[in-house]
Amino acid sequence: MSRALDCVVSVSGIRGVVGQNLDVDQVMALAAAYGVAIASGGSVVLGRDSRPTGSMFAQACAAGLRSVGCSVVDIGLVPTPTVPIMIAHLGAAGGIQISASHNPVEWNALKFFNRDGRNIDQAQLDRLLAEYRTGSTRSKRWDGCGGYRVRDDALDIHLERVIAAVDADLVRTAGLTVVIDSVNGAGSELGPRLLSRLGCRVVPVFCRPDLVFPRDPEPTAANVRQTGGIVAGAGAQIGFVQDPDADRLAIIDDQGSYIGEEYTLVLCAAGRLGQAAKSGATGLVACTNLSTSRMLEDVASRHGATVVRSKVGEAHVVDAMQRHGAVIGGEGNGGVIDPRVVWGRDSHIGMALVLEHLARSGGTTTAAVADIPRYAMHKEKVAMDRAAVSAAVERLRTHPLADGAQFDTNDGLKVIWPDRWVHLRASGTEPASRIIAEAPSADAARDLAVRVREAIGARLVTAH
Repeated sequence: MSRALDCVVSVSGIRGVVGQNLDVDQVMALAAAYGVAIASGGSVVLGRDSRPTGSMFAQACAAGLRSVGCSVVDIGLVPTPTVPIMIAHLGAAGGIQISASHNPVEWNALKFFNRDGRNIDQAQLDRLLAEYRTGSTRSKRWDGCGGYRVRDDALDIHLERVIAAVDADLVRTAGLTVVIDSVNGAGSELGPRLLSRLGCRVVPVFCRPDLVFPRDPEPTAANVRQTGGIVAGAGAQIGFVQDPDADRLAIIDDQGSYIGEEYTLVLCAAGRLGQAAKSGATGLVACTNLSTSRMLEDVASRHGATVVRSKVGEAHVVDAMQRHGAVIGGEGNGGVIDPRVVWGRDSHIGMALVLEHLARSGGTTTAAVADIPRYAMHKEKVAMDRAAVSAAVERLRTHPLADGAQFDTNDGLKVIWPDRWVHLRASGTEPASRIIAEAPSADAARDLAVRVREAIGARLVTAH
């Protein structure tokens, strides 16, 4: 029987601190369980980000997969969205990306994809975990073990899919100067290559995947001040900041100011929905989660489009997109999903869509942001587990601060007033919970989050 998992487990991945609550033995066993429960002995695409423990875990994954008869296609150090792109390209049975996304360097994780190139769903995760717990996987005889091969063209294939989705010639004529900060992560090669193909003068910052992360890799305002200074100093029209596995994107404007991840999806949607509407498309839909800014509704309404909201999490947004035929989707964490490229978040199509939007408008990033109604958002991480959040939801529903509000209980509790909202939910990537509030002013948003935190008796971990 495999050792119990004492780490974060969700459809977003199984992640922990290496050597503390996630190790090679567990990784090998998890990969073997995946090979039986999800891949059913078929071929599996294997990728990783630039963390120092990535190659070690890749070897463990390959061994676990091959031991149960799966053939491994190792595509090396790649962005997370490259894995599902290659699953589709190769017709593989699934894929595993080794990456802990925005978590600090001491973390690592396994992200599992099914044969449809999507994150596994809860039912599939349950099957995988059951297989892992029982230890019923049996290693094949020597002649039944899976093969192993390397593909070195995955980034080329990803690049061409992004280029094909936008008007690359239009972007090239704009002649934009762009700073890209890849935090020495998995986007360090593909990001600058894409921008060069789009005719940009590229100023690369922290694009050395052979080096460790130069800072806390979460692309927040506090963490990217240095990059903002580089954008302003270079006279760039825009700055892009990726997270370590390059599925999320934050933006810095032409003045060197961080505009935040919330604007990433909104700017992409403005361009994508605008072009679709001009081409005569009707019934346009954009999808996002319950914690994303209402700016998306403002942009969608300009183009006769509607917004559908889901639970927080990439898989839930993709479910909603497929159910409603959405042309664009994503989350307020900088994740953009364009089904023409991949059914998952991809910072590269995000960059291309924003640049296309700027090239078409002929304006600056500052002007594009100013054209969108502005709200203030305040985000807090609090020390509450999932069970504590469930208990707090009931207290909050009957608390005086919720008087006159509407409630959405699809994911924790979202309390909604005509001009503001606050959302309490358990995190799917960390042993903590989130309080996110949006209001007409920063003070009002902060006050709303603080009042909720105090009402449920939660301890603040971080706020921004």
